[in-house]
Amino acid sequence: MAEKEATVIVVDLSPSMAESHMAAAKGQSDIDMCMKYIYDKIGGKVLSERKTDVVGIVGVGTEDTLNRMSEDDAYKHISILYEIRQFLYRDYQSLPKKLVPSLKSQGDLVSGLVVAMDAIAQHCRHLKYIKNIVILSNCTTPMDFAGIEGIIDKLGEMNVNLSVFTVGADEETSTALQRSNHSVLSDFIDRVAGRKINAIIAPFAEVLSDLEIPHVRKVRSTNSYNGTLTIGDPNQFDDSLVIPVERFAYVKAAAKINSVAYIKPKANEPTSSNRRATTTVGRKIKYDIDLSKGSSESGTKKEVQQVNKEDLKKGYRYGASVVPLSAEEEESLRFRTTAALDIIGFVPFDTVKPWQLLTETNFVIAKRSDKQATLCLSSLIHAMAENEIYGVARFVTKSDRPPVLVLLMPFITEDLEALVETQLPFAEDVRSYKFPSLEIIRTIKGKVLKEHHYLPTEEMKNNMKDYVNAMDISNLTPEGLPAGPRGSEGQEFAAVGDIFDPVIANTRQAIMYRALHPDDENLPPLSDSLLRDTYPPEALVKQSTDIANRLVESVNVKKIAKYKTNKRRYAAQGEEELKQESILNVDELIGGKTDADRSVSKRRKLEASEESENEEFDIEAEIDKWQRIAAGPESDAALPRIFERACAGIDTLLADESPDPAEVVKKVSILRSSAIKLDEPAWYNNYFVKLQDVLVMGGLANSTSRSKIWQDLSKKKLGEIPLGDRDLGD
Repeated sequence: MAEKEATVIVVDLSPSMAESHMAAAKGQSDIDMCMKYIYDKIGGKVLSERKTDVVGIVGVGTEDTLNRMSEDDAYKHISILYEIRQFLYRDYQSLPKKLVPSLKSQGDLVSGLVVAMDAIAQHCRHLKYIKNIVILSNCTTPMDFAGIEGIIDKLGEMNVNLSVFTVGADEETSTALQRSNHSVLSDFIDRVAGRKINAIIAPFAEVLSDLEIPHVRKVRSTNSYNGTLTIGDPNQFDDSLVIPVERFAYVKAAAKINSVAYIKPKANEPTSSNRRATTTVGRKIKYDIDLSKGSSESGTKKEVQQVNKEDLKKGYRYGASVVPLSAEEEESLRFRTTAALDIIGFVPFDTVKPWQLLTETNFVIAKRSDKQATLCLSSLIHAMAENEIYGVARFVTKSDRPPVLVLLMPFITEDLEALVETQLPFAEDVRSYKFPSLEIIRTIKGKVLKEHHYLPTEEMKNNMKDYVNAMDISNLTPEGLPAGPRGSEGQEFAAVGDIFDPVIANTRQAIMYRALHPDDENLPPLSDSLLRDTYPPEALVKQSTDIANRLVESVNVKKIAKYKTNKRRYAAQGEEELKQESILNVDELIGGKTDADRSVSKRRKLEASEESENEEFDIEAEIDKWQRIAAGPESDAALPRIFERACAGIDTLLADESPDPAEVVKKVSILRSSAIKLDEPAWYNNYFVKLQDVLVMGGLANSTSRSKIWQDLSKKKLGEIPLGDRDLGD
């Protein structure tokens, strides 16, 4: 549970706040810049929904006066715009309407600080609170520092954290009044800090850079286990070890925000009170809605049929059925356990892989009031660290809960000695997959291939190694380049504590932006600090360009059409591309050929095709030519045609009365190896089924040559290519 916290924001609303005094504002007024901080600060508190994190806002320079000391002239034009309370979503939406600079009123900024202190004293009284006061001003408002010593004493007595953020008061374009007031205000903050009170003054430009960093919710860890850590069974062995311990959260994942809770329902949308609800526990229960006759649905009273809780029955879903479960059956099925943390063994550090750690982590420390337990646990932690071993334990958080298997890792710092606990999977929770090696290829006879188009060459390996080393982000300079050998000026690019979840940050930003701009269709872009870790540093990428190009050339990267990578999804698209390629003739469109030119071109194509049919077709040579063609629709269309032409050549040989078995088997073998090389076994398998029908089925089986061909194909194992485990041959 987090500590109670009260924050009062003092906002300067004098007329000068409607002007722009900040260079980085790009024309935006000072109040607009201050509102960015207010929206961010209060928006985080609204989304946290903590009732103990309260906020109040005091306006200085308002038209009216609303505070407990309004009778004194020094406190005129100072108003408490929001009493200290938990800010809700509707309060957040009203901020732009209330925080508006006045037309001519002026107020004293120091008096505004006193009003904020009084508001905190009234709300917090003597309770334990974290008290914060934040002042936002451009330093043009009058400041009366009479009685300042009493104010400083009161700040120290109340233990208030004071922050002053000035908008454009210390820049070159600031006025003489701003610089004078800023100097006096800085001296005041120095005097407050000299009393050992937390007080800072900072330009608003630094605040803007901090606003880009997402909020990290700090919570107080609670005790989730108060029991014993045992080694051995104390009921059976006298030398067993029993240590009283406690368990606290170490790292927990931030929960994603449910944006639906902040969506305002439309006028014609039914609310949760008039929707029909059903449940599937035991049986469906309906809440029937009855409408009065002769009237419209809107504005009509709705009657619901209530179901008593005693009439409900427990059950569990089994497929599409719901099986009732009685109280006796539930009691008999309950797993009887006792809360305990029992170490069942130890394993070396290197036997535990990162992917085996399933859950968030917790600290297991000795019971804080037991010195003997602290000494015993410290001895165990140091022994585990020196021997480089982890503890495996059976953990039951509370009685009658199922046990889990956890890993205990030693954790030693100057301030803390503890065991870090995280859950391990059971054997039934792990699915083991054996993937083929990327560096070894074995044939069906067990022969290891040293050269193959699947295996990387030494050139590929060296280029990849150089590229990985060039893109190392573990030690970079602020410019994004590798640091020196000693690494004194470098730091890690994406450190663990500096990485934030863009989904959570984007959802938070969208909810808060929609509250202020309900009719705006677009959302603001994410800040660069969030997206910085999603891509490598630009300077590092530019420096590694030559190495990357050398790597691409060595691995011979080619672009593959979509309908080749996923034939089911893009089959229609591929057919359409082939049709367009065969129909569209760009040269003809540009040149504007006549009918006579078209007939001559057609006749030449026919003559060329007849000459090519008479020549012997070499599929391996054609595939080599195809691989040198740039990727594109023309290349994708050429490959199926090469394969079809090779199959047609085999069919031509079989059409003879006495085909040459050796020649047919040779061409089939080349066809099969080509299909394996291209990783297209389906092409060969489809043709082989047709070939089998030709050689074996019907009257053709009586042919001596064709029978010999089928025997040779079987003997040389030139059958279908197995799709699951492809035969790579010798």
